[in-house]
Amino acid sequence: MNIKSNREDEVEGKRKSKRFTTNLKAQYFLGESKGNGKECTVINVSGNGAGLEFYTHDKIGISTDLNLKIFAPKATEPINVKGILRWVKQGEKDFVGGVEVVLESDKEKLAVLIEFILGL
Repeated sequence: MNIKSNREDEVEGKRKSKRFTTNLKAQYFLGESKGNGKECTVINVSGNGAGLEFYTHDKIGISTDLNLKIFAPKATEPINVKGILRWVKQGEKDFVGGVEVVLESDKEKLAVLIEFILGL
């Protein structure tokens, strides 16, 4: 019996919506920051949020408000969404985190992004 596999299946069963794997360049802004964003990569997208890989040694706490600017190939403008960091997993040089979007208008933007990922 593979315990890790069972745990992953349990977590996947509790998700509100299916995740779609991707590899999109993005920038994140903390809170209402209007300065330059910091680079990250969107590693998966769902109808409720996104998984991000952050390239920073800075600590970003759970429940931090983030603004994301996602660069989808062939899109004329970046996709801008607001979210809340719900979980983080620290790596050696970076970390992965999950961002939940709460505004319906941002969920609609993620739905368009998913269609792009699926090639629809």
